[in-house]
Amino acid sequence: MLKIGDFAKIFAISIKTVRYYESLGLIVPKYIDIYTGYRYYDEDNIKRMQEILALKKLGFSLEEIHNFKEEDILKKIDSLKKEVLDMESKITLLKEFSLKGKSVLEMQSFVNDEKTIGKWQLIGLAENMTKAKRQEFREDDYKIKELYLLPNGESYWIVSWTKGIIYLNGVANSYEVDNDLMYVTIKDIMDENNSKVAIYQNVNHNSYNIDDIKHKDDTNFSYVKDDLAVGFWHTVDFVYNPLSFNPESPETSNLPLEKLNFRSNGEVQIGYKDNNYMRYSKYTKDYIADLVLPDTLSHYFYKTIDNHQYLFIEWKSGDYVYGGFISGYYVLEKED
Repeated sequence: MLKIGDFAKIFAISIKTVRYYESLGLIVPKYIDIYTGYRYYDEDNIKRMQEILALKKLGFSLEEIHNFKEEDILKKIDSLKKEVLDMESKITLLKEFSLKGKSVLEMQSFVNDEKTIGKWQLIGLAENMTKAKRQEFREDDYKIKELYLLPNGESYWIVSWTKGIIYLNGVANSYEVDNDLMYVTIKDIMDENNSKVAIYQNVNHNSYNIDDIKHKDDTNFSYVKDDLAVGFWHTVDFVYNPLSFNPESPETSNLPLEKLNFRSNGEVQIGYKDNNYMRYSKYTKDYIADLVLPDTLSHYFYKTIDNHQYLFIEWKSGDYVYGGFISGYYVLEKED
């Protein structure tokens, strides 16, 4: 058996920490000399301390660890999924402010506008407000087909709002409401003096939360082996349209996805440039689950160009989860 000092050294923690965990009932020494107070620890104590530290690293509080049950893992997964989506929304907004050289403090304090809360459906785009009121629509590739304005101006994806203003990608766009129609003046991200008008029709005035409006794919599938996929693949490009991929001029410098490792048991390891570890997910023939965000199913397919085979994978980011469209495709090449 081990003395408390030797036991603590195994885990690179202090004796004080071991005693603190003992006071909480998280760990009980194998033997305590009732006369000297010396504590001794065995293999079971080592396994228990490994559990405590592992659960702590995964985000469980000491109280949660004390009352830990196996089903708590699923609850923690759901909680972390929500945190990931919330953080992605905040990161996207902060990046937009950084790119434009703006301060988050430029955003106004929230002022409520009850008549705008709820779901709005795009019915068309117009060159200006006059044509918008006459519903003289034009062809446009504007992507935000559905708009949710959440209570208290809560932000999601690239959207937040306050009375009179809807923020899209950090740009303040004024709006006005006429009965069940909303007219949003959309500023050009490169030229704020240029604008167009998006006309939305109200669907309802429900008080949605972020989880209500997420698009979720069914990721409960049976594994079908894909021998061609098995192995390591590294990123060579990202394209908005698979037809635009040019092997002669790839771009990988600012792409977060670095590599994938498909295993023959249905597991896929996902490697990102900024992380020194590979995250695990699952796949089946033609599809990868949770490549970017939880509850998404990304289709993949192969293309042979100049005798080289490439793997194209849908990149389902917040644009898909909240906007209903795919941002683009990662292009990967298999390693020898």
